[in-house]
Amino acid sequence: MATKDNYTGYFAGRTLVQQRGSIGGARSVFVKLQGNKNELVFPTFGGQIKNPFKGRAKLYAGDLCEYRTNDNGVKPEIFILKTYEVVSASGKTVKIVRDGYRHIPFVGDILGVAPETIGGAMTAATVVGVKATSDAWELTLDTTLTAAQGDVLVEADKAGEGAKMLVGNINTVCSCDYDMLYEPVAETNLTEENADYENARYFFTPCLGGLMYTHKMSPIPACIKALNTSKVNGWFKVGAWGNF
Repeated sequence: MATKDNYTGYFAGRTLVQQRGSIGGARSVFVKLQGNKNELVFPTFGGQIKNPFKGRAKLYAGDLCEYRTNDNGVKPEIFILKTYEVVSASGKTVKIVRDGYRHIPFVGDILGVAPETIGGAMTAATVVGVKATSDAWELTLDTTLTAAQGDVLVEADKAGEGAKMLVGNINTVCSCDYDMLYEPVAETNLTEENADYENARYFFTPCLGGLMYTHKMSPIPACIKALNTSKVNGWFKVGAWGNF
């Protein structure tokens, strides 16, 4: 019979979790207005991230999200908009920009070129290999994906033709950088019987609006740029306050 210590994963010693590491930089993305508090506004409560990165990665201040509630406006689930800028594409190989301020791809991601409109159809492929080079992530896909330099890849709800963007409604934004350091659960609707029940689940509260410098944000596909309500060039606004 297992002892209580063994059952809880007790280790009779010391564990070095991490010596040193870096998964991205930090930059001030929000526009600081003069004569205005420019405060970020948050909903009453947050929710669980339903599409966490599959490994160690980072969310950045200014990243866009969907705060998805039920018909009663409660029990929110959060979907983060992951974007990847294409450098080149040839057959089943796609290279995307790699630096300290970009989302990190993982094997198992389902990606496609962002459609012209949110909710539009696209073709999506599953990432089966990821290789880091000096200036790019080299993705190997399970099928050919038609993409060109400057295109933006986004997460899809399924692989193959007729897929849609996983994030279907941009209504919130990350207020700060978030380091995601732990192995996430593969299935977010957990029960005791799930094999990865002990793995990490991420919860946070995004803010309901923000005014950001576009060039400091993660890559934005054209269908998302069309939602920008800012009247100032180079600024991106999400939310329902002011006419900036």
